[in-house]
Amino acid sequence: MDRDGTIGGNGHYQSLNDFELFPYALSSIARLKAHGMSVFALSNQTHIEKGDMNYYDFFNSLIRMGFDDAFICPHSEQTNCNCRKPKKGLIEQAHRKYNFQNEQSIIIGDRFSSDIQLAQNCQMLGIHVATGKFEPQYFIDNQNQQKKNGRL
Repeated sequence: MDRDGTIGGNGHYQSLNDFELFPYALSSIARLKAHGMSVFALSNQTHIEKGDMNYYDFFNSLIRMGFDDAFICPHSEQTNCNCRKPKKGLIEQAHRKYNFQNEQSIIIGDRFSSDIQLAQNCQMLGIHVATGKFEPQYFIDNQNQQKKNGRL
């Protein structure tokens, strides 16, 4: 599950002090866990590389929200790392720690360009929430793809 725009905020970076959770976020995480699901945070956080945020402070904030673990890309797009969503690096990190099948996993996020594309890249179910940054070009492309695949 993504952080910015998915469980709070507006889809853009907000410091730990300024980030506000949506009223249902913590209870939603708890309900998923109550149904036997492991819930991991997956987040691109360019501001760690820039020095505006500490990796461990960010990681610990996600654990305090109830996530079982967090996988964070601290890099900017210019770094060209393997962990920045929609690349598969965060999922590969999770695989090294946990035994799970991609086909039985779900990625929940507010961005088609990173979250839902990551789900597609890993053959996972992607659930888009329209709570964060709106990306009209991806929304239209995704709807057309779903129609083509008989899912819409």
